[in-house]
Amino acid sequence: MIRPIPLTVVSLSLLLGACPADDDPSPTAAASSSSGDPDSSGGDVVETTTTGGEGLDSTGPGIDVDALYGCEDPDFTVFQPLTGPGIDPETGMLLEPIHDSYLLHTTQIMARPEAMAEFFAANESVLAQLGQTEGLVGFSIAIEPNCGFARTLGIWEDERSMLLFIGTGAHLDAMTEVADLAVTARSTTWTANGADMPLTWAVALEAIADITPIVY
Repeated sequence: MIRPIPLTVVSLSLLLGACPADDDPSPTAAASSSSGDPDSSGGDVVETTTTGGEGLDSTGPGIDVDALYGCEDPDFTVFQPLTGPGIDPETGMLLEPIHDSYLLHTTQIMARPEAMAEFFAANESVLAQLGQTEGLVGFSIAIEPNCGFARTLGIWEDERSMLLFIGTGAHLDAMTEVADLAVTARSTTWTANGADMPLTWAVALEAIADITPIVY
């Protein structure tokens, strides 16, 4: 029986590493990126839960939320293809043994232009923590350069592993500063069968499409 996974905080997850600074281009990242529409393969979304605010509308603090999240970026770019300890680096597929079910997450965030230095400073510590977190299967990062968003998707062995990452160390520190680092964000989690994996961007975008965002 599939059950919803509650997530009571907006996870920055890997979003802090999504966009290279303008004065620090990354040839390696550019070479591995792919632009255009996210692919449409992958499993169906099973069930999602929101981490957004209640009753938020488009009249927020000087922000047209509907316009921000209604933006469709023709230059949607996969900055970091799906990678991780449970992902075959050559095929992007899950490594054996494949589990019966996985916990999936996806996040979307818009950084404050005036806080970019702090945004990227937090990145290094968060990514270092992630690399040492047991239970991570794989992750991917995408950017929407015209709309101003960064996105992540992630695959976890279980809820406990993801919550341990979110609620400890550098990631916990980053979350305490999220109102200073971000304009708005949203996040959701759900479960999927191993037979429906790996997770694709088309599935992740569908899962988060109706989630109510938080404006900071």
